[in-house]
Amino acid sequence: MKKPIDFPIHANAAFDYELPESYIALHPTEPRSAARLLVLDEADLETQYRFADLPSLLPPGAQLWMNDTRVIRARLIMQKDTGGRLEIFLLEPLNQSMEQSLGSMQPVRWRCMVKGGKKWKNGLAGVKVEDATGVWDVRAKRIGMEEGIRLVELEWKFISSSTGKQKAVMFSMLLEAMGRMPLPPYMRRPDEATDTLDYQTVYAEVPGSVAAPTAGLHYDEPLLAKLSAQNSLHAVTLHVGAGTFKPLAEGEVKEHVMHAEKCTVSFESIEALARSNQNRIATGTTTLRTLESLYWLALKWRLGGEQPHALGQWEWCNELVETDEQLGWSLETAMHWVAQELDGHDWEFETAIMMVPPYRIRSVQALITNFHMPQSTLLCLVACAIGNRWQSVYEEAKRAEFRFLSYGDGSLLQIQPFLK
Repeated sequence: MKKPIDFPIHANAAFDYELPESYIALHPTEPRSAARLLVLDEADLETQYRFADLPSLLPPGAQLWMNDTRVIRARLIMQKDTGGRLEIFLLEPLNQSMEQSLGSMQPVRWRCMVKGGKKWKNGLAGVKVEDATGVWDVRAKRIGMEEGIRLVELEWKFISSSTGKQKAVMFSMLLEAMGRMPLPPYMRRPDEATDTLDYQTVYAEVPGSVAAPTAGLHYDEPLLAKLSAQNSLHAVTLHVGAGTFKPLAEGEVKEHVMHAEKCTVSFESIEALARSNQNRIATGTTTLRTLESLYWLALKWRLGGEQPHALGQWEWCNELVETDEQLGWSLETAMHWVAQELDGHDWEFETAIMMVPPYRIRSVQALITNFHMPQSTLLCLVACAIGNRWQSVYEEAKRAEFRFLSYGDGSLLQIQPFLK
């Protein structure tokens, strides 16, 4: 039996660095691919590149993986019956899938964060807005609490300007008409009209995230065209939750409670991951989190005999340690086995995996990612990829005046090889 995993004892000390506000980007680089790119390989660290240089930096024939989730306009500004302003931040549907809720024409219930909610005494709020298509009348009702998160029911009416009559419309249309983009709280500015496009990848397809997979914000259409000419592009879907901004818990890293996020991986993507001798690059921590979860879910499936649809936070270092050791699988072997079991079907699951050293990456050889917040789970993941070199990488990025966080610059990190 493997010995217990030793984690860094104090999370705040192990994954901390100084980040002055002046380094935090408030708006993206234009064009997207003009953002700066720090490149780290086994021997060198280079700071002179741009994202437009990626086609010459990636090995020809490599698989480039990305997260095709689409950010929803998750912030609704409403007014309490008493007249005060209320901001409802949608987190996830209650007792419905994301697709069911967004497609619903009936009242929906969501888990929400509510700004101004402490004085929301009667639990009622509303807003009435007119646009070019008609008049929107929305009502919100607080229906409960769940571990500090408010449960809110939303109902709406829409009067069409063309007919003057009430028309049934989907909840997704309401969000498109009235919702606002959920910019990260550390930007400390209101969303602007340009954020509707800026805070969305150009390849976003599947609605469901309340935060953008920000490494992908650097790709524009000309860059993707060049990359696809010499590499194969592949997608997974992970709907990013607001928990991505949750700082590490005080004290021991094992005390941090990780949020679960919903994922979908197509059968075609599983087959691509099963191909041997591939050089794989992940765009963003959410893509990498999905790919790594697939490996452990495959082991969990093999161990339990039934297809799993959820991966816990610490299963990789608890329940699945011996299975990993006994099977000795690579990602390719695991995905080849999974492809046979799936028999042409896609795989939907939730993952709460938390990757922290000494976790070692199995799924890709390189990671394209932004520069992340101190004391964040995303920084823990970067440390898994490149070890303690993350500290010198971040210090060099600051010295070279790179821009940090969601709208900032990025990096191409060669991952330390995983050895069984």
